[in-house]
Amino acid sequence: MRKILLLPFCLARAAQEEMERMASENGYAVVVARSTAKALAEVRLQMGPGSGEPVRIVGVVCDGRAKKVWAGLLLFSIRQWGKKAIGIKPRRIELARVPIIGGTKSLFGRRSCNVGFNLVDKDALRRALSGGGTWMRL
Repeated sequence: MRKILLLPFCLARAAQEEMERMASENGYAVVVARSTAKALAEVRLQMGPGSGEPVRIVGVVCDGRAKKVWAGLLLFSIRQWGKKAIGIKPRRIELARVPIIGGTKSLFGRRSCNVGFNLVDKDALRRALSGGGTWMRL
């Protein structure tokens, strides 16, 4: 199973380095991106197109971004269903979500991305990296 830790760019530098260390100890590849589209493109590169190998993705997101990602996952699950319908075996994907804490909360539950003081709930991150806290299975 491939393992990917998806990080936003707005985290504090020290926290990001600590998370990268924790991820490497658990066998995760780390992806840091400035936008959701770039992050998903990088995840697709990490997954290895056409391999069919199961993937576990741990995403660190704020509440506002989670709503946007949820809409993308809804479309993705429809794509997985379509693959099943035409007889193609879809890849098994597990998703875990870790919330951002600290920093400055802005409109619609998002955190201010320019601050650089955003932190991650370390207990939730440890639980997600160890295989717990699965939010969605596709």
